[in-house]
Amino acid sequence: MLNNDLISIDCNQESTPLNPYWRVCVGGGRVGEALRADFQKHLELIQREMPFQYIRMHGLFHEDMMIYREQDGQPILNWQYVDLVYDHWLSIGIRPFVELGFMPYDLASGEETVFWWKGNITPPNNGDRWEWLVGQFVRHIIERYGLDEVRRWYFEVWNEPDLDFFWKDASFDAYMELYERSARAIKQVDAALKVGGPATASASAGPGIASWGNEFLTACREKNLPIDFFSTHPYPTFHPVDPDGSGYMIWDGPDRIIIDLTGYEKTLAENGFAHLEKHYTEWSSSPSPRDPTHDTAFLAPFIVQNNLRGHGHADSLSFWTVSDIFEESRLGDTPFHGGFGLVNTQGLKKPSYHGYWFLSRLGQEMLDRGDSFVVTRHASGKISILMWNYCHYLAESNDSRFIQKAVGSRQLYEMFEQKPEKQFNLRLSGLQGSVRVQTTRFDREHGSVLDAWLEIGSPEHIRREDLIVLREKMELERTVQYLAASSDPLAWTSVVQPHGVTLLELSGDLL
Repeated sequence: MLNNDLISIDCNQESTPLNPYWRVCVGGGRVGEALRADFQKHLELIQREMPFQYIRMHGLFHEDMMIYREQDGQPILNWQYVDLVYDHWLSIGIRPFVELGFMPYDLASGEETVFWWKGNITPPNNGDRWEWLVGQFVRHIIERYGLDEVRRWYFEVWNEPDLDFFWKDASFDAYMELYERSARAIKQVDAALKVGGPATASASAGPGIASWGNEFLTACREKNLPIDFFSTHPYPTFHPVDPDGSGYMIWDGPDRIIIDLTGYEKTLAENGFAHLEKHYTEWSSSPSPRDPTHDTAFLAPFIVQNNLRGHGHADSLSFWTVSDIFEESRLGDTPFHGGFGLVNTQGLKKPSYHGYWFLSRLGQEMLDRGDSFVVTRHASGKISILMWNYCHYLAESNDSRFIQKAVGSRQLYEMFEQKPEKQFNLRLSGLQGSVRVQTTRFDREHGSVLDAWLEIGSPEHIRREDLIVLREKMELERTVQYLAASSDPLAWTSVVQPHGVTLLELSGDLL
């Protein structure tokens, strides 16, 4: 049985502005991975086809970047690796959203670390020297890239300090000292540079609650600390992290994004900070790098629907991450292992990639929006109609045993609602002459590289000749037709499969 939706639009009607906040920032693993040629190719692909403005990564001050060391008690700085990374990013049109962390080993107060690559999570053993390091870093990048450029960057202090595996003992007071010293060091170089936080893991705090939000804003107000933006991480789960995919992941309902974003707005307003920029610097369907749903067709409509529902409530919502070249829990053992990436290790476009590509094709003006569609108009007059068929998790999917049993097989899709295909009945007025209609389609049969991999038997190692086939299968289906707008309104139907997304782009003699 078809699920029907009606879209009735006058192509010349009044519109409201569309803010593509989803294109502002994207995440990556750690900065050291950005030195790799394969990671760089993945980022270059994304910037060619659906460019983002900023990228945020962990581990700027980690040992593999070799920025800081001490000899005979004296600090020695080396900027060569960070220069290589930032030079590349700026050359392809993406800026750093700088995360200050983790602690250089020679500046650390303890030996506690996180991840396979052992990022040090302890406060500095010398607060003045940390402050000096941050100031020297800022002076260096201004000298290299110019003050006007660096004033467009963002500086975020640490990552998820409310979790004790990212910040020793999860001490709020110790974090506020780090924040105060970092903000002071940045603002002493130039008061117009943008600093913020607390970059907390709000998934662990509950729906609509920004972990440490009230405490952080209160401290900033009472101490008159600089703050230019507020950041936190609205993953739609009740479990903060699941590194190896064996934990008990609990997903929330399909309205979680709007509950979170409006909840954070309320927190900011109640604390007198409604004016702050709101940058949500990590987000995906879950915070686990071994969640097999990250590879499924589910991610494309998930990304489209959630970003559009959050429209108007954020300045950025940063997808975590660019690539499955991501080593927090070591590299995944198979080509599709539930990694965060928009592309997998071999550079194959995953359904999440297509979700962002569809969003990148929307126009600057919004004509109409429903639960499963949006209609936009471009400055050229072109009309873009985006439609999707979202299927949420079933309640029983909140048992990790259910998921693990299905990994590597089509049983994965049994964890989602089993919905019928969705028919959209379109009625468009204000058209005349010949209208070119380009249809771009994604579903499990068109563009879902995981389903293509399952079809060839889920090989643990992909042969080079099989990569050729999968690269063909990962692309979207495109068709073009020309219609004579002899009737007003022009009417036709479009059917979207479960987990599918379809884009119609109309151009020609539009009034």
